[in-house]
This record gives sequence, structure tokens and C-alpha cells, in this order.
Amino acid sequence: MGSYLQAYTDAELEELSADYKKALHALALGQSYTTHGGAQVTRTNVKGIKATLAEIAREMDRRAGKAAPRIVGTLIGRAN
Repeated sequence: MGSYLQAYTDAELEELSADYKKALHALALGQSYTTHGGAQVTRTNVKGIKATLAEIAREMDRRAGKAAPRIVGTLIGRAN
């Protein structure tokens, strides 16, 4: 999830992050918010906004070389 963010430039990611933060702030004050893209968000969108902000932060960290390493494990089962 979040691979779509790779299509954004660094400046666009910064702008998107700022827009989502403004939306979150407005919702915290009990207001609705209209994004730069024209989407109307309400308190029911808070979970999605927080998830998107986390994805944006991960993508920005990845680009800056600060991404956390992924731990990949192998599960070996018995043949029946």
C-alpha cells in the first residue's frame, strides 16, 4: 500500500502532507474541510487521513534513505 505515492514529486508529497494536516486540524476543531483536490472530508474520514499521512511519511523517509528495514521471514512446512 502506498506505492502510488512513488508517482509524486518531493514537492507534491510535501504539499499533500500539508493539505492532509490542515484537514486533520480542521476536523479536530469540529469543522469539515475541502482538500486542494476538491474532496470534502468530515470526521468520518479521520482514520483514512491518519493512514495516508503515515504512508506519506514512510514514502518521504524511504526517499531520504531513512526507511526502516523490512524483516522477511521464511516459513518452512513439512510435506505431507
